[in-house]
This record gives sequence, C-alpha cells and structure tokens, in this order.
Amino acid sequence: MNNAMNEEMNVELVSPAKSLAKVKATKLSVPGRDGYIGILPGHAALVTELGLGELTVEGPSIQPTSFLVYGGYLEVVNDQVIVLLDAAESKADIDLARAEKALKRATERLTSKDPSVDIIRAQLAQARAHARVRFAK
Repeated sequence: MNNAMNEEMNVELVSPAKSLAKVKATKLSVPGRDGYIGILPGHAALVTELGLGELTVEGPSIQPTSFLVYGGYLEVVNDQVIVLLDAAESKADIDLARAEKALKRATERLTSKDPSVDIIRAQLAQARAHARVRFAK
C-alpha cells in the first residue's frame, strides 16, 4: 500500500562489495539510463535500470550523502527502496590525479587514428573517467 502521508522512506544501497547505507531518507536522486530520477516518500512502485552518475540520498537524520555509481537497479515498493549497484565510489575513494590521467588517455585513444582502437570501449572509459573527475571536484 502506497502511503503518501509518509515523510520518510527506507533506503538501502548495496554494491557487490558491501552495504553502503541503510537509512531513513526524505529524498533520493539516482542516475537512470535516460536521465536522473527523483524518489520521494510515497513514490509509485518502480523497478528501473541505473546508468552512470551521481546518486544522492538526503534525510533529517543524515548528512546528504553522494556516491558515483556505475549502473545497477532500483526498486521502490511501499516506501522501501533498494538500490543494487554494479559499483559505487565516494569522493574520498577517487584519486583525482589518477582520474584526470585516465580521462586524458581515453580521450587520446578516441582522437587517434589507430584502427585497432575499440571505439565503444574507449567511449565508455572516457565517460567513466569524465564522471569520476567531475564528481571528485
């Protein structure tokens, strides 16, 4: 039963490596495959695939917390939100200098005329590196 009067929802963030958070939240923002999705208490039931981007969870008893996420799935049912992440990093996890070097390498691969470069793989590497640099800053 969806109760629009609830002011909080239970949010659990899980990656293959560990449980990242299990909190009561008032707002969740996630990168969907086709754009960002905002989840508030009372949200309709939903299952969706996630993309690459910043996930933010907010609530009265927690500081706004953000992770850079690399895909996964989100399920919302009766103010119970489970986010199964392929991978996630906090800002503290990211070495900015290393991420900038990875972005430079990926960009160089894409702009080279080398026919052996896997363009799709290079584009994905560039997108991940760009997201890491942007998130870390």
